This record gives sequence, C-alpha cells and structure tokens, in this order.
Amino acid sequence: MADHSKNKKRPLPQWMVAVKEQEERKKVTKSPGTDEKFPTSTHDETQSSAQVNCTKKILSASEIVSGNMPWLRYEGPITYSYSESDCACICQDILSQLGRDSLLPRVVGFDSEWSVSFSKGSSPKTAVIQMCFSEKECYLFQVSCMLSLPKPLQKLILDKRVVLVGVNIEADLWKLERDYDFRVKPALDQGSVVDLAKLANEKLKSCERWSLDGLCQNVLKRRLDKDRDLRCGNWDNYPLSKDQQLYACNDAFAGLELYKHLSTTEK
Repeated sequence: MADHSKNKKRPLPQWMVAVKEQEERKKVTKSPGTDEKFPTSTHDETQSSAQVNCTKKILSASEIVSGNMPWLRYEGPITYSYSESDCACICQDILSQLGRDSLLPRVVGFDSEWSVSFSKGSSPKTAVIQMCFSEKECYLFQVSCMLSLPKPLQKLILDKRVVLVGVNIEADLWKLERDYDFRVKPALDQGSVVDLAKLANEKLKSCERWSLDGLCQNVLKRRLDKDRDLRCGNWDNYPLSKDQQLYACNDAFAGLELYKHLSTTEK
C-alpha cells in the first residue's frame, strides 16, 4: 500500500505565513516594471487594517462622554483694561453701582492668569485678573501693564457687597498679595470668598480634588476649552489676543455658573 503521508504538505509556521502575506501585499502595491528599490507605494498604503487600528488612541469611557459634551463659552461683551487710570475708573463705577439693585451681595466669578515659568524657583507675577458679574458683563484687568494695583480694584476685591467665587481662589488671592503687596486676608476673614471645589464636595458629598473643567463636566455637563498653548502662553504680552481674552473670560464665567448651580443644590 502506498504511503500517501509523504505527498502531504506540512503546514507553514504562523510567522512564515505572516511574512509570506506581507511579501504578497508588497507585490500587489508595486506597478509592473518598477524597481524594488523605489516602490511606488507609501508605508501607510502597505499597512494592514489591523496595523492601522493598533495605532489609534484608545479612549476611556469618560473621554468619550466628555467629548460629546457642548462647550461652555462666555458670549457677552468683554471690557479689557490695561491702563492703571482706566482700570481705576471702571472699578470705581462698579463700586458705585453695587447695592443699588439689590441688598444681596453680588456674586462675581473670579480668576487670574500668569505666565508659566520653566525655571526652577521662578514665579512670574499675576498678569491678568478676570471678574465676571453676569453672562453679559465680564472684565479683564491686565495688571502686568500697570505700575501698581489700582486702589479701586483693591477696594472692589475686598468689598463686603461682593462674593468672589472660583476654584482654588484662595491660592490665587494669596499670590496676588505676594505679587502686589496687597492684603487679601480681610476678604478671607469676612467670608466673601467661596472655593467652588470645597462647595462642590459639600453639596455633592464627595472628597474630590476638583479642577474647573472637571467641575463643569460633572455639574454643568459642559466642557471648558483648556488649550495648553493658551493656558501656558505669555499673559504679560500686550495686547492680549482675542483667544486669550475669551479663554480668561470663560474661566471666570464658568465659576459664576457653577456657583449658581451648586448654591441651589440641596445637600
């Protein structure tokens, strides 16, 4: 009886199959008569669909959810001041208006910006102070262009009729004191400063270390544009670009909106 097992082909090892398939793909992508040293196909064209899929970033569930959230943007007028005298006039006008419409304190979204230094031990001074009073009233004071912090601006920050709200706001105020020799302790002592991260943990019964964007996503179901180039840009440069102005206003506006929502949330 003839032994047919000698005529059977042994299967190739898996690695050899993969190599052979790759060689076949290269033959298909080359035009007839072309030199192998100069293939007409690019590397991307010879990639298999599996290889392409492997290079795609795998998003987490939270990234997918946040990516579908609408943006939170301030869309009102922006009052941008870089002159000491101009800033003083604006703040004096705001002070004169406080309490006229209501006996309740005026809640103000507060934040500040400064340039990022990559030098060890270097801490650039606060460059911009942003204050948002409503969805149609936001002020930017580029204090880095001023010789000193205008007295009316100091009075506005310390005024008992104003409640300043923001994430990590106490640290921003202490930095302002160090940078401009301006005592902020009275505002902290009189209870007119609200850290939204602490308020959120109290209302939501959590113990998170909230960022402003994180709070917006979890509380308002909106996301903030935290573009790194803007966040880490030069805030001392005059004039601020339109994108910088909007970025700064967005942060102050977000603080105001978060406070409105959290203050009406039951514990």
